[in-house]
Order: sequence, then structure tokens, then C-alpha cells
Amino acid sequence: MTCDLSAVKCIVVNLPRAKARLQAIVGQFNQLNIEFETLEATDWRDLNEQDYEYVDRDTRSKEGRRALSPGMVACHLSHRRAIADAASGEADLTAIFEDDVALAPNIGSVLQTLQEAYSAGTSFDLVFLHRNKTYLQFVVLETIDENVKLGITKYSDWGAHGYVVSKTAAGKLLNRYPRIIHRCDHTLHAYWESGLNVFSLHEPVVSHGNEAGDHSFLREGSRQRMHWSVPKLPRRAASILREEVLKRRYFRQKLKRAKQAT
Repeated sequence: MTCDLSAVKCIVVNLPRAKARLQAIVGQFNQLNIEFETLEATDWRDLNEQDYEYVDRDTRSKEGRRALSPGMVACHLSHRRAIADAASGEADLTAIFEDDVALAPNIGSVLQTLQEAYSAGTSFDLVFLHRNKTYLQFVVLETIDENVKLGITKYSDWGAHGYVVSKTAAGKLLNRYPRIIHRCDHTLHAYWESGLNVFSLHEPVVSHGNEAGDHSFLREGSRQRMHWSVPKLPRRAASILREEVLKRRYFRQKLKRAKQAT
């Protein structure tokens, strides 16, 4: 099934030196007859001071968080550029993929269904096409059809392997986070902070890993990450507690709204 780029634009984020990954993901998209574009990812080895200026070190320090590793900064910058593309483009929805994923055979029809539902008025800002915390409770909140159901993991998930973001939501994300505070996937999943209507698919169509292997470019620079600061641990504990309270509050609110809508 061909992905109509006037409705859903598909972007693959790829590091130029990750050639095997690009070959693997291109083969999948071609086999599924889905059109896509590639976006050159930021390499942590090429980060400069201007790149690091995007990181809000003061906020991270106030929350007692460790400094992000170079790989985390580069990853966030890459996704940020993809999201900026979604915000400035003509497509109502943009599907953003990392290059080390496996695509389900029905992903084209799922994207088309999401586009049709969005055009018909179904409210969502961001839909994750993958799920990682499958061991946790998952609650279906919106049934689009028998094959596409939207829900949320209790209380949140992780990862940015593949997701669909609306043009409007992409702009809101950039405005809400003019600078980088958290890891990329933390920012995207944190609906309790962003105020976005965030869902995950009941039956994922994207999974982590493909035939290119499991080498992690993100972790290459992890050895350069600073250790925990003992004096900051009380602040970190307070920020974790605050986040856990907000997660639970907003999760309950989502459940309540879903029940009221039925």
C-alpha cells in the first residue's frame, strides 16, 4: 500500500555512517511500497558548542538530573529536526521512524486508517507505533476500527522508534520545549508535561531491531556521561516524586474522559 504523502509524510532518521541500517530500512519500505524521505541524523562525534546550547543545563541541574550524554543530545537534535519538518510541512500527519526498526506488514494500512480518522475528527496529537513496556497494563481509550485501537501504557512507555505526530502538535512541542531538558523519548511520552493527547497502538506495527544488527550509536558516547552528583540526589528524588504524582493524576484523567465519552 502506498503511503499518500499529502496526508501522511514518512521520515526515516538515519546517521550517514549507519549504512547497513539505511539499507535495511529502505528495503522494508520498498517491499511495503511506502514512500518515505530520509533525514540526516546528528552524529554525537560532530556536536559543537552551538549544539550543546540547546540543552537546558540549569533546569536539569535544578531537578538533580545527570547531564545528558553526547549520544542523547545528538538523538534529541535529530528528532527535533524531524519534528520541525513536520511542523513546517504541508502534511497533516508525519510518521517519524528511527532506522533500526522492523516494520509490520500492515503498517501502511494502519497509517492510512490513522489519517482517515484524524481527518474525520478523531483527536490525537501523537501516536506511538511501538510499545516497549508490554509487561505493564495497557488501556484502550479509543477504538478506530477492529484493527486500530489507541490507548496508553500505565503510566507511560519509553522509546522513539516510530511515531505519528500531527502538524499542530509538532509546533506545540517545539514551542513547549525551545531547549532540550530530557531525553528525546522522555519528552515525547511526557503527556503530563506537554499537555498533548498522546497514545500508543494496541497492536504495535513497529519494533526495535532489524537485520542491520544491534550496534547502538546512541551508546557510543555514554562513557562520556557524568556520574550522579550526590549533593543533587535530594533534588532528583523530589523531581521523581513530582513526576510520578503527575503521571498518575493525568493517567486517571485520561481514563475518566474516555469513560465519559462512551
